[in-house]
Amino acid sequence: MMERSKLKAMVQRAQEGIVEKSRVGVVRYPEGGNKGRFVLFHAAMSFCSQKVRATLAQRGSSFDSNDMFILGHRGADGILVPAENYAPDYVRLRLQGKASMGRLVGAYSGISSVSNAGLDPCAVPTLVDLDTGEVVVDSSRICVHIDAAIPGTDRLVPTDPLQLENMQRQLEAVDLTPHPGLLYGFHPEDDRRPAAIKQAMSSVYEEKIEALTALIKANGDDAELVAAYQAKIAKEDGGRKVRYDATFQNELRSTTRSILLKLEGDLRNNEFTWLCAPHVTLADLFWAVSLVRLKYLGLAELWSDLPQIQAYLDRLLELPSIQSEVVASTIASMPPSAYLAA
Repeated sequence: MMERSKLKAMVQRAQEGIVEKSRVGVVRYPEGGNKGRFVLFHAAMSFCSQKVRATLAQRGSSFDSNDMFILGHRGADGILVPAENYAPDYVRLRLQGKASMGRLVGAYSGISSVSNAGLDPCAVPTLVDLDTGEVVVDSSRICVHIDAAIPGTDRLVPTDPLQLENMQRQLEAVDLTPHPGLLYGFHPEDDRRPAAIKQAMSSVYEEKIEALTALIKANGDDAELVAAYQAKIAKEDGGRKVRYDATFQNELRSTTRSILLKLEGDLRNNEFTWLCAPHVTLADLFWAVSLVRLKYLGLAELWSDLPQIQAYLDRLLELPSIQSEVVASTIASMPPSAYLAA
């Protein structure tokens, strides 16, 4: 826990790394509760950020939005401009949540789960709770934290032990679905990603490593920051090595298919209105984000013979929180996909 004024100062320094001030400190859902409590660093296109924003929207909570650009780019002069989530003060803020998560990421796995892969110190989302003085850095933990902090009867985390256990199992299934690997990797036979995504991913790892190497050189007197950047380099270099690896890319598809088969069975045997309870839970929101992302990538074919999943997705897409924070956000922030229409 950190004293509020000190934490707010760290937040302000982290915000300085966002170039366009129109993306800094924007109050989202101002009619909701908890004004001035939650500060969220996120990205519109980020899979894990969409989970958090959908949770905030579903619970009707206000939050201060800091929308970051999470891919670097080269300026007209050829100089590489790092992603905003690599900025030293943002990384320092995010590292405040490391104590509850343990280790930094040290290798590439194709998944984004902090609990399973370790903390990526240069990623989003990061939630700051100014009331409790906490920095929360894992999307699943962020969503549970938000739900527990907001009073009301529309809780997204069940109190019934069996429903809670089932929800936690579903959250883990989404966490273990290799979304980053599917977005960044080149499938050898059936790559359906938009052309602009393929072009960006052909050099993305090299540019990330170049930017991180320069940041290490510029911040050599800060041992903790250097260690964070080195951990990030280890992860990105691992991704670079398997980006075109046919065996690895086929394994990502196979893993995803297995997870979807389990979901189909759970839906078929489900006794509740929603997946884990008579009401919407975090499991439903997380699966909505997962299925929309897979659909965007042209991978809805992975459940083309699984009718329960398609019917479930149709219901999820009726939720206003999913419409705004997942579907509309994806369409607005990512290259057009023939598989995901407005």
